[in-house]
Amino acid sequence: MEMRDLVALGDKLLDIDEAKFRQVVDLLEQMNDHPDIQRTIAVIRPRLVELRLHRRPTLKRLFCDPFEDLFEALGKADPVPLSVIERSLMNSLWPLVEAEVGKERLRTYRPALQNGPDRKALTEAFWADCAAAVAKIAEGAVAGHFSEALDLRMNPSRTRALSDIATILSIAPEVAELKAALSPKPVPKLHGDHMEAIQSIGRRISRANPDALKVFVLLAASRLTDPSVLLSGLWDMDLGQKPADRASLFMQLSSTVVAQIEDRSRLWQDAPASDRMAVADLALDLVASLDATRAAMEQSRNKEFDQRLKQVRSSVHSMVKTQVLQDADAGILAAIGCLDNGAIGASEGRAQLAQAENHARALRKCATIADSLGLRGELREMTQKTTTSLSEKAQQALTGPAGNSRTGYTAIRMIELIAGPAEATKIMDEIMNGGRR
Repeated sequence: MEMRDLVALGDKLLDIDEAKFRQVVDLLEQMNDHPDIQRTIAVIRPRLVELRLHRRPTLKRLFCDPFEDLFEALGKADPVPLSVIERSLMNSLWPLVEAEVGKERLRTYRPALQNGPDRKALTEAFWADCAAAVAKIAEGAVAGHFSEALDLRMNPSRTRALSDIATILSIAPEVAELKAALSPKPVPKLHGDHMEAIQSIGRRISRANPDALKVFVLLAASRLTDPSVLLSGLWDMDLGQKPADRASLFMQLSSTVVAQIEDRSRLWQDAPASDRMAVADLALDLVASLDATRAAMEQSRNKEFDQRLKQVRSSVHSMVKTQVLQDADAGILAAIGCLDNGAIGASEGRAQLAQAENHARALRKCATIADSLGLRGELREMTQKTTTSLSEKAQQALTGPAGNSRTGYTAIRMIELIAGPAEATKIMDEIMNGGRR
């Protein structure tokens, strides 16, 4: 298969069977440096992540290893980095690093890709050379200007990312230790051994390269399911700093965490109205982050952060109220009505019913955060209203003279999704017992 044939497949590579997909990936790997191939790999990257394919080791991949945790999140379970590095920036940067280090010197590092006795020493020397190269390239990148070398406009986040990459590569051996300690990613909860590892490695960095400590902590946070969890332990962690420096680092990380929560809270504005579960999942994640961050900040009592967190909670309140609670009963009942008029045979009807199930699950999920958002009464009212309407619909469908059993059982299924199996069983028993009298 020629390169143009592989590129032409595009999105179709996401749907072919796994065996063929692996074969295609092997072919793409052999031509990875071509821009069209890079674009194709970008398209299929979510599936690469899902299948966790073992990919051919390359110097480019070794170059990315220390800072890969800051790449944009691809999968739903991946943590959202606190300081994002664009893959497009990395793809533009690597050829410049190759040119700066030089082909002859890079050739001496190729044994680092194998499991030889000199692998560790070669890898660390390679990272040190790359750190110097990126630092030099970063000096010529000016925020607000177009970089011809990188073929990108250098906005502040990109200049910051270049600086971060250089810094991370300069402490790459310590980052490798951190990744081994906080593994496998994402880490759902910080245990004592995790905290001890972060503190031990962090103290070494603080002595040798204090300017790298902040980005080291950001990397540690980005290996967690919820990066804000690290805040709770950071205040009391001894990273070898003076008290004022420790407080400053805590405030910097706090600001970054709060800014990320604010950014995530804006995502609901772009969420499709049909995906209520995506909204509910986001709301749960945000409330967990808000609670963890608020608890961690008990020590600092920063009024600015308090106000910003209150605004986020208000935004999540509005998100759940307008996207999950509002008109939930009407939408779910309308989908049930498709079964009576025959529309469920069409793709549009099936899609409407799937959306209703999605909405029902979202209602039940949001019950766990209703108290925190001040929506307990409104959610209970909507749940009761919807359940009552569905019960009446099921009663008519299962016991009425012109009933439709499929409609009835689907209504019971919706009750189960909203209120739980016990409530659904109770209502079903009441309907069937009443039908026999």
